Amino acid sequence: MLNIIKALDPRPWIALAVAAAVLFCVVKYKDAIHQVDKLTAQIEKDKAEATATARENEKLMSRSLAAIATTHQKEMQDEKDKRDKFMDDVRTGAVRLSIPVKACSARTGTNTAAGFSNSDQARAQLTPEAGAALAAIAADGDDAIRQLNACIDSYQAIRAITNHVQTK
Repeated sequence: MLNIIKALDPRPWIALAVAAAVLFCVVKYKDAIHQVDKLTAQIEKDKAEATATARENEKLMSRSLAAIATTHQKEMQDEKDKRDKFMDDVRTGAVRLSIPVKACSARTGTNTAAGFSNSDQARAQLTPEAGAALAAIAADGDDAIRQLNACIDSYQAIRAITNHVQTK
């Protein structure tokens, strides 16, 4: 009967259940740590790839912007050289500028006052200083347009690179 009482004693069964529960928790904990390590490694890999891609795109953008800036500077210098030559020609009188004007003409006849004619041939020659000043105003406007076009080209280049990255 003593063996039956010992067999009915719940302490060994409780100890076995506790040991099984502890073993189960340890296995689950190790699995969870393994999953966290795998996810952490994947995150680090994705982060490294994203960083490399971002640096590659940054270099591509820098090269594109540098090419646009170089082209813009060359264009601006070429136009400045042309403008300087034109201004020198205007100042020296090699190029003369004129503007159309309405000509005053006296009408023949009885008691008619002098009036304006609509002749397209009447022109007034500008002084070299006035011609140079007007040409400088036009050149400033042309320069502003070239700068805006370079800005638009830069925007378009960056947009194309950015859109290419987003579609990957």
